[in-house]
Amino acid sequence: MATNQACLDIGDLINVLDLLKICGFQRTKWQELGLRLGLVKDTLEAIEANHRGDVYQCLTECISQWLRRADNVDSRGGANLDSLSDALQSMNETAVAEKLKHHVLINIFNNRHIVLSQSLCDSVAIARLLHGEHMLTQEAVSRVVSASPSIPNQREALLTAVKEVVQTDPNSLHTFANVLCTISTNKSNMQVGQTILDDISEYDNLCILIRMCC
Repeated sequence: MATNQACLDIGDLINVLDLLKICGFQRTKWQELGLRLGLVKDTLEAIEANHRGDVYQCLTECISQWLRRADNVDSRGGANLDSLSDALQSMNETAVAEKLKHHVLINIFNNRHIVLSQSLCDSVAIARLLHGEHMLTQEAVSRVVSASPSIPNQREALLTAVKEVVQTDPNSLHTFANVLCTISTNKSNMQVGQTILDDISEYDNLCILIRMCC
């Protein structure tokens, strides 16, 4: 079941289409996707009749109807990325759904990088805590320590190490945010950690996500 998060609208049409393309969704499966998203059979048959043989236009109109919250879309969780991921999972499009989540998590980190590079405190302590959480290697911690005494250099060394891990395992972003939010005693760290956790739970900033993916 999709979580309660910010809804998309028709203005996000090209963004959603681009995201599906990036994640490797097969356009020929547009009808099943539409059903899973809450569109009814009559709507999908009308789309096919109007764009027979043109799967791109069929998918485009299908997503348009979803974004307009036609038929039973709201009962399937509304028009948001979580509902889209749920629909893909229910189609056994696990790889596509995982790629969707992968792009979202990586770009949440990218979108918060500037704030982190300006406000992150106690980089060495955070690096050691992340090592304790089995997220960073001892070598990565050593790189952060060796960047001393420059605080900006320590921040950059830490963020570079975190980014390398997140790109390989996007789920590790949750570990990083939790360390900032619940283990660190610095208020600035806690605030940005909570912001990242909020982003993860809501999959916010779709337009920023798409611009950074493309």
